Amino acid sequence: MKLFKKTKEGTLYNKDLSLTQIANLLESDKGDADKMTLTWSKDYPSHHTWGYTVTYEKYMNQQRELLNVKLLEIGICDKRFPYASSKMWMTYFENLDLYSIDNFWGNYLKNKMSDIKFLNNIGVNFIYADQGSFTDWDEMKKEIPNDFDFIVEDGSHWPNHMSISLWKSKDLLKSGGFYFMEDLQNPITARGMFKYDNALLTENLIESQKSNKIILSFLNDQQNLDINNNYQLCEMILDKNKINYLGVFKKK
Repeated sequence: MKLFKKTKEGTLYNKDLSLTQIANLLESDKGDADKMTLTWSKDYPSHHTWGYTVTYEKYMNQQRELLNVKLLEIGICDKRFPYASSKMWMTYFENLDLYSIDNFWGNYLKNKMSDIKFLNNIGVNFIYADQGSFTDWDEMKKEIPNDFDFIVEDGSHWPNHMSISLWKSKDLLKSGGFYFMEDLQNPITARGMFKYDNALLTENLIESQKSNKIILSFLNDQQNLDINNNYQLCEMILDKNKINYLGVFKKK
């Protein structure tokens, strides 16, 4: 794990645009644009936009212009639209302390220093880390805030990594803050569609909505107890394509 602190304050803020408008302009798949209007659609015809920004704005809008909003995002280096989400958050919030985590899909850190410099120059604190590493999480907790308002998980999509990230984040999210888990495969329509398969995790969470008790197959009994002591599952929103869910958790 290595932290690269921002070198400038953010200057991208635009109060006149909604989060969805910003996402669409930056060609993030978090928006709801017709994918055929986006430059990446030709090279990635099977990929979609998910419309997650509608849900994000529902939970984030009241804090858009507040001072000292803190957001942690896991997974920002998508080769289809690199760093679009980091730019999106910096454009949406007026006063944002943003921390972004990625490991560059296995690329050497030394080959990505110009990318990190760019992020630091637009006001992003960049963390080079692996979301599946307990060691990296433990080191991060010594270096970054422990009172985030929002955590957005859009990393590897491997279900064990997603479960670990939720568990490890319990010490970083403030009471009343929100944790968002993206791209949970719809077990009915999307199981086996991608190289990862997190449909079992989706089934765990759908069952949790019925039982009011979160039990994740990828965590042990103590870890699941920690999850239940710290989080409430607010809702599971199915995307417009009926492929993925967005899970929303609230810190107790």
